[in-house]
Amino acid sequence: MFGIFAKRYRINYDSCEGFSKKARKSARAGERVTLYYDVIATDTDYSFFLDGAELNVDWAEDKGYILSFTMPASDVTLKVTSRNTMCISE
Repeated sequence: MFGIFAKRYRINYDSCEGFSKKARKSARAGERVTLYYDVIATDTDYSFFLDGAELNVDWAEDKGYILSFTMPASDVTLKVTSRNTMCISE
């Protein structure tokens, strides 16, 4: 049920300082959410998780990582992890 009075659910950001300050903070259930992550460090792999499930992401040279998901009927938490690819692990 869409409309201006439909309940909005919160998008919580956990360790996600790379998202724009204009990043969405809420959405209605069933709504498509697209976010951009543009703080990119060289030699670093990034993984993005929505409520613990890894998200598939796209890349655009002018926008950085592009994350898209359909908002469920509940609040969600978005988390980013990074790993330096230049470190040698034994």
